[in-house]
Amino acid sequence: MISIVTGIIMMVLDAYVLAHFHRSNLRHGRSPWLSRVSWIITIVMTVLYWYVVWQRHYFRLEGVDAIIFAVVCIWMLPKIGIVPVLLGYDMYRFTRMSFLAVLNKFRPKRAEQRMDPQRRKMLSSLGWSSAIVPFGIVANGIGNTASDYEIHHVEIPLPNLPRAFDGMRLVQLSDIHAGSYVDHRAFQEARFQLERLNPDAIMITGDFVNTVPSELSVIARELHKLRAPEGVFASLGNHDHYHGPKQHERLIAFLRSTGMNLLINDRKIFGAGADRLVIAGTDNTGLRQNFADLRRALRGTNADDAIILLAHDPTFFERGVRTSRVDLMLSGHTHGGQVGFTGFGIEWSPAQYVYKHWAGLYREGDKHIYVNRGLGTVGPPIRIGIRPEITHITLRREEGRVGLG
Repeated sequence: MISIVTGIIMMVLDAYVLAHFHRSNLRHGRSPWLSRVSWIITIVMTVLYWYVVWQRHYFRLEGVDAIIFAVVCIWMLPKIGIVPVLLGYDMYRFTRMSFLAVLNKFRPKRAEQRMDPQRRKMLSSLGWSSAIVPFGIVANGIGNTASDYEIHHVEIPLPNLPRAFDGMRLVQLSDIHAGSYVDHRAFQEARFQLERLNPDAIMITGDFVNTVPSELSVIARELHKLRAPEGVFASLGNHDHYHGPKQHERLIAFLRSTGMNLLINDRKIFGAGADRLVIAGTDNTGLRQNFADLRRALRGTNADDAIILLAHDPTFFERGVRTSRVDLMLSGHTHGGQVGFTGFGIEWSPAQYVYKHWAGLYREGDKHIYVNRGLGTVGPPIRIGIRPEITHITLRREEGRVGLG
């Protein structure tokens, strides 16, 4: 349904912008082919959009369909930035004409002062030339952000962390979405970044694919090369369930064949006695999915254990983690909204109106949740203002530890 509604909205926006463009061309005597070519491109892009939607939901694209959708986005998405300007212009014209109509009613001999035609033509040309800017922003967001990784360094104090693990370094990846990659090079760059960070352990919080396990063939070699002294740990995301049971078994088998510890409602315990660190992972629970079993994932843990939980969807924090014995929950899922603004100490994205925990580190009482902004993309293959993220986490022992270590 969301893809249908989005398609209809984009068709309306396209028609509105092109109608303005057509009127401007007629008014200034430009070649009618400028309008005709624009309408032809719009028709082609609209057909391609509905073809992709008919083929599959656009949140589950991969391969050629993802490339087609990227081209469609370059044509359609800039209209979102152009339409507000045109609406403002229409409102100005309507207000001005209404004011002049009232003025002329009381002062009929007053002639309306008109702008010089050459000046009007110049301003119109400048206005439509500036419309190229949104196209450039969208094209850059699609073409140049796949491997423009941003490394976020954070220190997280845990009250139950034993001294032996104080300073332990983790790297978190999330939302790889292998179907969003044209080839292996973007993920290879992520692996190079990980090797330079040299973490003690690697955490991957779900959404390895968009739809099907075969997407992983693009990055299979790189996944096999992921290594860390204490291991690679992972949980599953919602997209890792968008296929049948046999394909799901194939996905799980492949991920485990890489050597990673895929924690599906399971845990790995480091240390012994009072000085233990637990890495647990739940299957995904979120919108229309309920696969997590936190009680099973924490089976065999003690009250004084320091517990780190990998759980893909951050809404799971409110559903049960907030009142559990988990000290730190690592999540992804939101992609940071993929589009937003970062600068001057401000980070804004539409995602913050959907998710309570949408990007970065949050603390509630003695518990923390970190939401990674993701590596890949889903839906529009674009990032503007929200770069793909690699998180470098340093664990710190917080004073007042409950345990004895």
